Amino acid sequence: MPWSLFDILLALPAYALVLFRLVGLALTAPVYGSQMVPARVRVALIMVIAAMIFPQVGGQAPAGLTLTGALLGVVAELMIGLTIGLALSVFVSGVELAGMMVGRQSGIALAQVFDPAQNAEVSILGQLYSITLMTLFLLAGGHRATMAALLDTFDVMPLMSFQFGEPIVVLITEMLTSAFIFGVRLAGPALLALFLASAGLGFLSRTMPQLNILSVGFTVRAVIALGVAGLAIAGSEDLLLDAVWDALETVRVGMGLDPDPIGLTG
Repeated sequence: MPWSLFDILLALPAYALVLFRLVGLALTAPVYGSQMVPARVRVALIMVIAAMIFPQVGGQAPAGLTLTGALLGVVAELMIGLTIGLALSVFVSGVELAGMMVGRQSGIALAQVFDPAQNAEVSILGQLYSITLMTLFLLAGGHRATMAALLDTFDVMPLMSFQFGEPIVVLITEMLTSAFIFGVRLAGPALLALFLASAGLGFLSRTMPQLNILSVGFTVRAVIALGVAGLAIAGSEDLLLDAVWDALETVRVGMGLDPDPIGLTG
């Protein structure tokens, strides 16, 4: 039965609640929040998804909900999407940290590139690590698992029932810790190779004082960093996929959901 204009106006407050939970995800989550995707495309996608799920979850809104009440509730709904998106974005920052550490130790960080997605200069190696992770993230279905996690929150946190508390703080803290550990593990092979190269160049400078160790060492360290980092990325598929799985599982547990990230098993 087609909806009348009056029915649509009555449903707008509840639709706004559903929409803003999705908006929070679209602002911060990997892929969904990427500035590489045109804003109009992201807005259209979120509005369509909200319209698709509204018939199933719109009934959770309190009876007699007005537009004023919905405006107060959209902040809480926005926080749910922001929390999930921010947690996953923190995880992605771990690979950028790995690239930054390798770049600074090798000297490659002196030549940075401008990333329009972040509106800032970033490390070349950081971009390489990040692009690799996001490729595997998409191939593994991480974008579907992210959306599935948000949609599942409607079962455990009905509309206008979200409360910011300790679990959210613990979730962000765990993601920060995991991102740092993940970044160190990913950069480990290159950092170890650079350490050995520095030790070797140090001995060489003692035996051959006439050698300009600064100019030679810079080239050697850059070549070693690029070579070892490339080999490490090529052989770290399992590490990256496990990290994606663990990050999604941590987010689901932190939001009180079933820990199985079903989006990756489909």
